[in-house]
This record gives sequence, structure tokens and C-alpha cells, in this order.
Amino acid sequence: MRKLITNNETACVGCNRCIRACPIIGANRVSKKGHLINVSVDTDRCIACGACIHTCRHNVRNFVDDTEQFLYDLRMGAKISMLVAPANRIIEEEGGRLLTWLRQQGVRNIYDVSVGADICTWAHIRAIENVNHPLITQPCPVIVNFIQMYAHDLLKYLSPIHSPMLCTAIFMKKYCDIHDNLAALSPCIAKAHEFDATNYVKYNVTLEKLFQHIEENNIRLPDTISGFDHQDSALGLLYPMPGGLKENIEYFFGKQLRIDQSEGSDYVYDALKEFAKEDNINLPDIFDVLNCHEGCNVGTAIKHDQNRFRVSTIMDEGRKNVFNDLDREQYEQLFNDYDNILRLDDFIRKYNRIDTKKYAYSDNELEQAFLELNKKSEDERLFDCGACGSDSCKEMASKIAMGIDLPDNCIKKLRDDVLYDHRFIVDIATSNIENLNHVIEDISDIKNKSDEIQRSLITLNEAIKKFKNITTDIDTISTHINLIALNASIAAAKAGQHGSTFSVVADEIRNLANKSKLTVAESETLVTESTNSISTINSRTNDICTDIDDAHVSISSIHKSLNETIEKTKKWED
Repeated sequence: MRKLITNNETACVGCNRCIRACPIIGANRVSKKGHLINVSVDTDRCIACGACIHTCRHNVRNFVDDTEQFLYDLRMGAKISMLVAPANRIIEEEGGRLLTWLRQQGVRNIYDVSVGADICTWAHIRAIENVNHPLITQPCPVIVNFIQMYAHDLLKYLSPIHSPMLCTAIFMKKYCDIHDNLAALSPCIAKAHEFDATNYVKYNVTLEKLFQHIEENNIRLPDTISGFDHQDSALGLLYPMPGGLKENIEYFFGKQLRIDQSEGSDYVYDALKEFAKEDNINLPDIFDVLNCHEGCNVGTAIKHDQNRFRVSTIMDEGRKNVFNDLDREQYEQLFNDYDNILRLDDFIRKYNRIDTKKYAYSDNELEQAFLELNKKSEDERLFDCGACGSDSCKEMASKIAMGIDLPDNCIKKLRDDVLYDHRFIVDIATSNIENLNHVIEDISDIKNKSDEIQRSLITLNEAIKKFKNITTDIDTISTHINLIALNASIAAAKAGQHGSTFSVVADEIRNLANKSKLTVAESETLVTESTNSISTINSRTNDICTDIDDAHVSISSIHKSLNETIEKTKKWED
């Protein structure tokens, strides 16, 4: 089938909203880029329900249709006629300005799909008269895709009647002699699949993309209003509403038939699965089902900014107008005319089973997936938070076993991993605090020893000062002795021979005084050098003490911060 859903992986943040909204397991695949989770669409498994587009908040998902090709072909002169879904009147309140603009672009004939809806009702009524088993209605191509791809047991129940759009297209081609290529202005992404499978309609022009084109190109719709190229329809305009087909059939049959209905991707697919398991005793005569909650009026290819009460008001006004203009006899006459004009076989559709890749896993693989999720106990396996997009932990584990999801996409596992890392960090921090305590003790010890060195240096410096004073005194004494010796030498010279011995003694005393003086001079040099060295040592010791004080303050601060961090993380863990 044609790939209709696009995926901008670079914009994906891994929020899992698309997985949660999607009714098909495996239509979304989880991968990892760096440390980021990324979800992509598997178009081979996609039924084009549009749920992922409308739930995504990051503009990752979008869809493609035939709007640009349709407009290009018109410009190139292609012969194109058009069928317009009733949902158009929800968007364009005037109801006819768009039709005028389309004709200006070259569209040749424009039919209201409500006509095909009336034919669809007529065909269902005639088919019901000849069918003895329950029917699942099929105006919704997403439902058809689901049954053809994933619920093959339901193919036998699928209504054989074409959708209102296809009934309109067949009516235009076979009964109105229109041989142009047909374009459908539709509210549905998946209509492209229906058109491709049946070959009656070439272009799926969605309301969202067409009005987006009009807005982006600043196109002003003309003031002139134009209508459709056929007679008015009956109750077919109610088809886009939830239960619209049901209301049409009940108008003819009354309450003779039991008609159940279900709509919305949150419910309808589970309902179809239950339908497949039931026996005919409990099944309704007709099961009227739609993919979209609000029906086709707020379909997958219409911006979901419509007020539901306004939509209901517009549709109710249409219903009242029909009932005012058409009584039951006219309605029955319309169907009698169809009996005379139309061939039921022209509006019968056959369905093909579509085989998709089947994902399977063993019990061992499921168990391994649970272990990869760190889920060992029964309580852990029933956590079922749904943050991964899966409905249960078992479903998540099964997806991991099938290879379409990753353990890292589990928020519980992520939290447990963070908690494990947190505890590991706390253990390291606690160990670091113990080491810091030893460092603080060692620094304190070093500081005490540095203080002792400083005190010893002060004592030594004081001793050197005293020694310097002593050398000064010795130098003074030496000077005096030298003078005495000089005087003694002079006296000895005067004494002549009698003073020679005393002269020798005086010379020795002078030599001793001079040697003392030299020794004092050398001592002063040593004192000066020692004083300078002590001063340098003292300065360096002061620097060391300052650095030690600063280190003590810093380490104490780190110690305090680590303690506070550990206390906070313990509170977080609790």
C-alpha cells in the first residue's frame, strides 16, 4: 500500500505519545541515537489512522496526499471532475465559495458525496435483505485496512457495499457519463488506500492540505457561491457523523435491526477484536464503526480545531432541512428509483487479505526482556505505568523481545539505573569524606609542625642576636688589648735591655688581639649569612602556613558540601 505517514526523525524527542495513541503493535519502532530515544513509523504496518499525527506535539508526523499533483494537473489542462465530502461544509460555512474557486481552477463537474451516501444506504438495505449474518459497515477505510491486515477472520463480516465516496464515483462514471479523472475532496488520509485498491478515484485531495495551500498562497476565495451538478440528496449527509449510517438504515427499517456502533481508535479496535471472538448469537445485525471519535466531520485530514458543538449544530441543521423537505414516501420513492436505475452489483466490493510481518517471541525471549528491564519480581512486572507508550510492562517486554522497542525506553528502568548510579556516587562521596578527614588531620599536623619550626627559628634568631652582641664585645676588648699592647711595647722600648722580655709578651698579646679581631669579623659574616637564611626560611614557612590555612579552609568547605550533598541525596532516595 501507498506510504501515507511521514516521519521527521530529527524532530523526535522520544516522548512515546505516538506509541500510546497507535492501535497497531509494531507500527512504531524505537531506536536510540546517542543518548536520545527516537520513534519512527513502520509504514508497512501502518493503517493510516492518523492518531500519531494528532497526538504529536513536536511536528514529527505528517501525511501526504494528492493535492499538489491535482492542482498541477489542472494547470496542465487535465480533465478532472470532483466529488466533495459533506465534511467540507464544516470548514467552509458559506458552502459554495470553495466550489466556485475549484471550477475556476478547471474542475468540470462537482458532486456531493451525500448522493453516494444515499446510494450506499440503498445498497446496504438491499444487501441486508439477502444476508443472514452480521455486517461490519465499511465507509471508513482505516477500519478496512485494519481488517485486511490484522483481523482476517472479520473479512467475511465486512460489508460488501462500497463506501459513500466510491458509490459517488461509480455513480458519476457509470450513470452520469463522466469520463474525467476523479478527485475526491476528503477528510481522510486513508482514502488514498481505498482509491488505489478500487481504481475509480485518482486523487485524494484532503481538506487540510487544500486549505493549507489556499492559506499559504494567500488565495482569496471568490464571493460567488456555486452548487453541485446533481439533484439534492436525502439523509446521506448524516454519514460523516458517528452513527450516521445507523440513522439512515433505522429511518428505513425502524428498530427491526439491532445496530451497534463504536468509534474512536481508543475503543473501536478492541471492539472489533471482541467481535471476532463472539458467536452470532450475541452479535448485532450491523456494527457501525468509525476510526475517528467525532466521525468524518473531524477526520484525520481535517485540522482538529473544530468545536464539536458547532459541528453538531451544522449537521443537525442539515438533518432538519432534509426532514422538512423530504417525507418518508419521497425517501422510499428515491430508493425505488434506485432499484430501477442502479445495479446493485456495480456497488459491491471485494476485499483482499493483506499479509503483514508477524512478530513472534518465545517465553525465554520474554523472560530475557523482563531481565533487561530489571523486572524480576511479579510486582515489578505489573508496574504498568504506561510511560513507554505500551499498556503494560508485559506488552513492553514483548516489544523488546520482538525487537521493536528498547529497555532504555522504560522510565522505571531508567529511574532504577539512576538510583543505582546515585547510590554508587553516594558511596564514593562517603569514601571521599573519610579520605578528606585524614587529609584534614594531616594538614593540621603539618601546620602544627610548621608552627614549631617557626618558634624554633625565632629562638635561633634570638640566640644569633646574642652571639652577635658577644662578638661585638670581643671586638671591643680586642681593640683595647691592642692599645694596651702598643703602650707596653713603647714602654719596653724605653726600658731598653730590661724591657725586652716584656716587649715579647706585648707582641704576643697584640697578635692575639688581631687574631681575635679577624675571628670576630669572620663570625659577623657567618652571623649575617645565618640571619639572612633564617629570614628566608621564616618567610617560606609563613607562606607554607598561609597555604596550609587556605587548603584547610577549602577542604573543610568541600567536606561540608559533600556532607550536605549526601544528606540531600539520602532524602531524595527516601
